[in-house]
Amino acid sequence: MELFFNKDIFNDVSSYSEKVKNQMHASGSAVVIIKDNKLVHEWYSGTHHFEKGAKKIEDTSRFNVYSVRVTYVGLAVAIAIHEGVLSLDDKVSDHFNEYDVDILGNTTIKHLLTRCTGLIFEKNTVSRVFDLETNIEGKKPDLLAKILYNATGKTVNEVLTNKVIKPLNLINTGWVTEGNDNLVCDINLSTSYPTLRMGSNIGDERNLYISAKELALWGNLHLNKGKHEGKQILPRNIFDLATSVQSPNSIPSHLPKFGFLWWIKGSEVSINYNELGSDLPDGSYQILGASGCSCTVIPEFNTVAVRMYNSIDAHENLGFDYIKDIQKFGNLIIESVKNL
Repeated sequence: MELFFNKDIFNDVSSYSEKVKNQMHASGSAVVIIKDNKLVHEWYSGTHHFEKGAKKIEDTSRFNVYSVRVTYVGLAVAIAIHEGVLSLDDKVSDHFNEYDVDILGNTTIKHLLTRCTGLIFEKNTVSRVFDLETNIEGKKPDLLAKILYNATGKTVNEVLTNKVIKPLNLINTGWVTEGNDNLVCDINLSTSYPTLRMGSNIGDERNLYISAKELALWGNLHLNKGKHEGKQILPRNIFDLATSVQSPNSIPSHLPKFGFLWWIKGSEVSINYNELGSDLPDGSYQILGASGCSCTVIPEFNTVAVRMYNSIDAHENLGFDYIKDIQKFGNLIIESVKNL
């Protein structure tokens, strides 16, 4: 993708990103912005870790995106729904026999995608902590990945490799099973050494490493409803499903609303619960990971903004306010793209 940019327009974004890198005690950071299908800004800072000889951050550097990965699971599920293999209204109890059916009750795939099951799953047991559709909870991508595999015989990785990764020629995206020079280490303030998180390539673990550019292309594929470089890679309605509000109407209005695990901006959501900046238009959607990596899609401005960091415990050890940070970043993006 050719670069069209005026660096001065994004000075505030770059300066803020550098400031946050230092506040989080991250060793590296990257920002990539696409507008109107053009690469309008890219910025790289720091190194893969703090030790002597560390590689500089560059456009092929791959960060562990942590919870950003759930949108990859979400798209794989959306594809299965489009193909008629799954339904949003499928009961979770129809896909698992190891959990108490009475406790699962009317919990569906939609509830898993919109984080309102009220359930805690531990090995082969399940318990209820709040009533269905009355609050929000942590993400459960592992359960969705199991449902997908049970229904299709394919892993998240297999589905996305065939449907997205190969068609878009994404060579710096994947669930990592072994080390390589492009991987950015995690900086964990609880330890004295940098780490890499290895795992299986099934697609249900926290070992998805992506370059900033390729995460921006992921967001842009969603923004363009499955179209890439003029070619329809996947049907449009898959992305209509994944990026529109699916949260039940009974969810209290002040709580965040979700598509297929994407946070979706709505005017009624309390600022204290919202990861999206106040200046982002309604209908914008975003995902944020524990390391500070994020992907923000702004349909009203035809813009995708990605930023990457590699500090995974800044909140616990430094009191870093990740909600105020990501809100500020989103607001700066809006302020900047308005000047393009």
